Amino acid sequence: MKKRTTALFLFILALTLVLPQVAHGQDISVLIDGTEHHFDPPPIIQSGRTLVPMRAIFEALGAEVEWDPATRTAIGTRDGVEVRIPIDSRQPTVNNQIRIIDVPAQIIQNRTFVPLRFVGEALGEDVGWDAVTRTVIISRQQKDQSKDQSSSTSKNGTESLVVHFIDVGQGDSILIQADDNVMLIDCGERSAGEKIVSYLKKAGISSIDIFIATHPHSDHIGAFSAVANNFPIGRVYDPGLPHTTLTYQNFLTLIDQLDIPYHTPRAGEIIEFAPGVKVTVLHPDELMDDANNSSIVLRLDHGQVTFIFTGDAEAEAEAIMLAKQKHLLPTDVLKVAHHGSRTSSTPEFLAAAAPQIAVIMAGQGNSYGHPHAETLDKLARAGAEIYRTDIYGDIVITCDGENIKIKTSAAGRSQDSSTETGFSGVGKYVGSARSDKFHYPDCPHAQNIASHNLIRFESREEAEAAGYVPCGTCRP
Repeated sequence: MKKRTTALFLFILALTLVLPQVAHGQDISVLIDGTEHHFDPPPIIQSGRTLVPMRAIFEALGAEVEWDPATRTAIGTRDGVEVRIPIDSRQPTVNNQIRIIDVPAQIIQNRTFVPLRFVGEALGEDVGWDAVTRTVIISRQQKDQSKDQSSSTSKNGTESLVVHFIDVGQGDSILIQADDNVMLIDCGERSAGEKIVSYLKKAGISSIDIFIATHPHSDHIGAFSAVANNFPIGRVYDPGLPHTTLTYQNFLTLIDQLDIPYHTPRAGEIIEFAPGVKVTVLHPDELMDDANNSSIVLRLDHGQVTFIFTGDAEAEAEAIMLAKQKHLLPTDVLKVAHHGSRTSSTPEFLAAAAPQIAVIMAGQGNSYGHPHAETLDKLARAGAEIYRTDIYGDIVITCDGENIKIKTSAAGRSQDSSTETGFSGVGKYVGSARSDKFHYPDCPHAQNIASHNLIRFESREEAEAAGYVPCGTCRP
């Protein structure tokens, strides 16, 4: 009898390990335009995702519903948008464009369940999550037929994209606003929490749709507690690399306590963020041996303008992206990897990216010597205009899908002797052999010119005759 009991226990244990983690979500509320919507059967929670009956959610959102038995595909259409969700597939389509989801649609007890957030966002709705009340909030987008089609809203769906490179000292924190959609990439050290919370509130942020933890180091996730305790977060993306630090353990614990959906993205996935804004995961394809090289790297496209956010990816990760994602590397704005360390930004990677603007996030006078002179020289050789948080403070780039505008919170702060070039006052104007811009000697961009590339001009006429144009920052 004892053997039979033991065998039964082992059988049940095996089932719990093999079967997917599914729980009924009777305690979850769904609000559509402020009205609570009840589902029969109720929502199901699987791997942190809310699944709801297929026909009920499509009809609640005003979509026509079809079922293709041959391909076992749920089809919803509304306002020219067709959403096709095959059962047990992580690759649904929106208007024939493949999307990647982490939990597929599935048939449970003879009913078809689909991922709630994906359906809502695929149809263009705002989908939020209130962790306190455990409520999914869907706001139907109202179409204003009288709106002048020649207004400032771009043809790409999002009126303006604003990317804030927040000066958090030696660390990263990047706020991305696309109309009412909010993404935060990293949040600096714990000591940066007060600054980030204040900055987000001043920017009018009340909630965060997506938080990206590029990797588990404290200078990227240290202030997560301050952020998560002040702003509801819809989803968290993290590479999922095992890391034993207390900072990372606290990060995961808080995500669990607040019941925030959690996902580990991989190269090739599309992150649903905002209409007309495409966010593609470039790395990691698979986890690597160290945290820096396992960093989540993102490409963001808005109209004709592209950003790449690199976390702390180093040469090894860059080589993988060159081998597998090279066609996606050209960019207008590059967040320089690893605070400008010499271990990142290889010449081959910069040649493929060919950025016009390079943003370095580093602390003033930091003990690592970031950004390293070698990196500044490589960026200059690549023809990039360099912006640094240790010089400019907060750097804000606004994009309408075609053009970008850059504003900074500081006109340029003096640097310690390890990063100064020491040529101020020599020549009325200066330029670099690796660039076509000329500057006043005290311009922050001039401070980045390596001494062996320095060219001096006594007049504007001399600089222009040599083929140089005025710097857009110091405006000589």
